[in-house]
Amino acid sequence: MLGRYVVKRILVAIPVLIVISFSVFMMIQLPPGSYIDTLKEQMRRENRWDPVLIDQLQKDYHINDPAIVQYYYWGRKFIVGDLGRSWGQEAQVWDVLGNYVPITALVSVVTIVFTWSVAIPFGILAAVKRNTIVDYLLTFIGLAAMATPAFVLAIIFQVIMQTYWPAFNPSGLVSPELLDEGVPWYTWTFLSDVAKHLFVPVVIVGVAGTAGMIRIMRANVIDELRKQYVQCARARGVHPALVVLRYPVRVAINPLVSSVGLVLPEVISGGVIVSIVLGLPMLGPITLTSLLDKDTYLATDVVFIECFLAVVGILISDILLSLVDPRIKFEAK
Repeated sequence: MLGRYVVKRILVAIPVLIVISFSVFMMIQLPPGSYIDTLKEQMRRENRWDPVLIDQLQKDYHINDPAIVQYYYWGRKFIVGDLGRSWGQEAQVWDVLGNYVPITALVSVVTIVFTWSVAIPFGILAAVKRNTIVDYLLTFIGLAAMATPAFVLAIIFQVIMQTYWPAFNPSGLVSPELLDEGVPWYTWTFLSDVAKHLFVPVVIVGVAGTAGMIRIMRANVIDELRKQYVQCARARGVHPALVVLRYPVRVAINPLVSSVGLVLPEVISGGVIVSIVLGLPMLGPITLTSLLDKDTYLATDVVFIECFLAVVGILISDILLSLVDPRIKFEAK
């Protein structure tokens, strides 16, 4: 049953991904001009005009061909694993992804773990202690966190750190002096410094998501606590903590599991604005720059990979939901 369901979803996902890739490529082509036009203008300003290079780039990347032809050549290369070359980074897209994706994935995964590990217990606590000072305090903190943009928190944090802890530089993921000294990444000094810097973006990026999940978890647990099966379990003398954890939480966690499809692309994109404010070497700012400069191959590849991860994430969410909640079936009877 599970295997047939997965195969069916994969077959449905193939045309969906083709439509998504076509839409992404065409939207990036919509603004007038191309990176070649920017390069021409830069060459004129610097008085280093090279018509041979321009003609070669136009020929290699089919700049003068219609957008549908350019999409064909991009798709043909993408299928065989050739992601092309990033003009802005002056490197192969694979090399750009290799430089930025591991760091972005590290920050994003730790942020996801932080969000879930805080949101689930605090959401349960707020539901069990509803209409008490604990519930009101968590509600106030959650609403304030959701209303404050992450980049504002990043700026406030930097100001506070510069005022009360000037010796610590919250920008980046590694202290510059360690990089200058060439300290190996596998040493305790390097890893502890990374952990100290990693805490900053994880908390800043994860605050809003954690607050939102706490509110969702609280509302769902409260809704389940009112149902009759919970009252029956209490009447049978089941321990109050066991009543909450065994029944309502198992159902209330469904919306969090279903959010995996939306969380998975964040592993690649990361917090773009926060990355810029904190000076983090993540993929988000590079992708933003490539979109603004019409760096076609890098922008299209990254955006399409994020869409692909979203499709995969939705499939994973459906499978996890069926495992968490036995009421959910793969096939309707």
